[in-house]
Amino acid sequence: MSRLPDRMFGVQTPKKKSRSLLRLLVLLLALVASVVAWAFLVRPGMEQVAEHRYVEPAGDAAAPTLRAAWFGTTGVLLSDGQHAIMVDPFFTRPPGFLNLLTNQKIAPDEALIRRWLERAGVQKLDAVLVSHSHYDHAMDAGVVARLTGATLAGSASTAFIGRGSGLPIAQLRVVKVGAPMQFGRFTVTFIRSQHAGATGGTPVGDIDAPLAPPARYMDYKQGGTYSILVEHPLGNVLLHGSAGFVPGALAGRKADVVFLGIAIRRDMESYLRETVDTVGATRVIPTHWDDFTLPLDEPLQPMPVGVRLAGFFDEMARLRPEVKVETLEAGRSVVLFRGKRPG
Repeated sequence: MSRLPDRMFGVQTPKKKSRSLLRLLVLLLALVASVVAWAFLVRPGMEQVAEHRYVEPAGDAAAPTLRAAWFGTTGVLLSDGQHAIMVDPFFTRPPGFLNLLTNQKIAPDEALIRRWLERAGVQKLDAVLVSHSHYDHAMDAGVVARLTGATLAGSASTAFIGRGSGLPIAQLRVVKVGAPMQFGRFTVTFIRSQHAGATGGTPVGDIDAPLAPPARYMDYKQGGTYSILVEHPLGNVLLHGSAGFVPGALAGRKADVVFLGIAIRRDMESYLRETVDTVGATRVIPTHWDDFTLPLDEPLQPMPVGVRLAGFFDEMARLRPEVKVETLEAGRSVVLFRGKRPG
């Protein structure tokens, strides 16, 4: 008896199966490419950033002030006119996601760092504080400390970045969790925290030798993550750069303003409860939402993946309508707190 063709019973031959799988793969790749292209081209959230732009209130020009300037990612400058500290300075911003994905070598751009410090009016800093040692928080920190005479304070990993940048040991301070440090009128305390994301912050681990640039992206290991509480007679600031947390770690601490990292956040309710609510803050300034592969002197854009910038504003309005959300223009110094005229 002769065998009937498979096509009469709807049975696919191996060749047809291969063609079908190939078509499916092409469709999936096209879908992925479309999603990626959409993420890069359509970056929602900038309208809300403009709507929440901080408007500096009028006040007595002779009154003492504490000023703040944000420099993208989690870079913040705090100054009271006599003393100044900078957290997570990152001006170099190496371009391109492909370089990051292929773990190329990168190095601080000292000329660019000098230009930004000059633009910010920074000649001297009392301290450069680093919340963790990934490249987008720590790569420029040693150079900034060297150029400004600052003490570089952070983990042992951060200290090794400083050593690789040419800092003498006298300018390095490995912090003790919970132990206050004094820089002028600023009292600074590093508090144990956790990096955002399911991986716990790749690359994890510690830097265990001086890291001299150029070095690869993945050489900048996390080295532990901290919240940084800055207390000042004019007001307290919590700088919480990465959207993870250690439950209860901030209990008993008080801050008026939180610079809140919002990249790869997960449960927003828990996150706000353990940070903003715990310290009693009434103002939140979102950080770590910008695409740090783009130059700082171009208009900032949200990171295309992992941030959900528009969603952050929606979540804040829904979950904490009583908390004021304020956004800062990169590089612009504003009065964060104003005191009373002396005498």
